[in-house]
Amino acid sequence: MVEKSGGTKAHNSGKRLEWCVSGLLIDAGYHEVRKGIFFAMREMKQPIFARECSIGKTIYGGNRKVDFILYHPTRWPDCLVIECKWQASSGSVYEKYPFLVLNIQNNNINTIIVLDGGGYTKGASNWLHGQAGKTYLKYVFNQGEFQKFVSKGGL
Repeated sequence: MVEKSGGTKAHNSGKRLEWCVSGLLIDAGYHEVRKGIFFAMREMKQPIFARECSIGKTIYGGNRKVDFILYHPTRWPDCLVIECKWQASSGSVYEKYPFLVLNIQNNNINTIIVLDGGGYTKGASNWLHGQAGKTYLKYVFNQGEFQKFVSKGGL
């Protein structure tokens, strides 16, 4: 058996978090559409979502891809982005949080961050949670909190 590298394990764990979010969206009545037709599909006036969709530019001018973008005709008529951030062990990934928050502000689309894995520092988590509600970053949840939010009709 081949031992997986730390990067591969982290990538797989992050994908599992995205699969969980995807399942919750489907359970909440959203339909997945291809990213290339997401914006045109809003005309159908039904809850939809797409994965890995480009929504604009980063603060550095590059293309900004998000984990999920969703549309709901009454709850999120201007769309909602969901970003999944998984970190299981200590490292420097949490140093990207300010970049993420600045990109959220730059693109002007309401956003939820699902932060999980427990490997980020308490200071980074506190800072990120402190940014919620100030601009377009509406909430920062762990996976369990996000599940509760969805089950209570938050999406």
